[in-house]
Amino acid sequence: MLPQAWLDKLDLTKVSRHNLAARVLAHQVSPDFAPLEKDEYGKPYFDSEDHKISITHAGEYAGFIQTEKRECGIDMEEITERVRRIQSKFMREDEEPFLAEGLPGLFAVWCAKEAMYKHYGLKALDFKQNMRLDYQKLAEKGRLTGHIFKEDYTVTLTLDYEFFENYLILHTT
Repeated sequence: MLPQAWLDKLDLTKVSRHNLAARVLAHQVSPDFAPLEKDEYGKPYFDSEDHKISITHAGEYAGFIQTEKRECGIDMEEITERVRRIQSKFMREDEEPFLAEGLPGLFAVWCAKEAMYKHYGLKALDFKQNMRLDYQKLAEKGRLTGHIFKEDYTVTLTLDYEFFENYLILHTT
């Protein structure tokens, strides 16, 4: 399902099936683009096109987003109890209203920060110190507002989300 030029760039013994699925999805959406490359921070990009992309995968699903000339980020997570173990690494005190929404609220913060991290693309962001998500009561799908602030870089992002089955997918707009 991938052209030979894309396959030539992959070591199929080392690529996870999730990563391969995301690449197939990227090729289906953008069949005329060159193979996906990764920059020094691990962020995927199309070498020959002026398009920004982000990929994600969780469980049996893969996701892909593409934008023109602006950064983007996408994250998808299967909603499980495991996120509680790392809650202290990403939840800020001013985000605690999300906790009243149970696991969906906790995952909204986690997914939003993962998508914002991918949007930023330069690693070295602390999930508590450099990112914040404004509280908004959650629905099956909707929109949230997130902020990245690090040194001279400050941006406010709109994030669209949707809960489906036992998953949450969220992306910058």
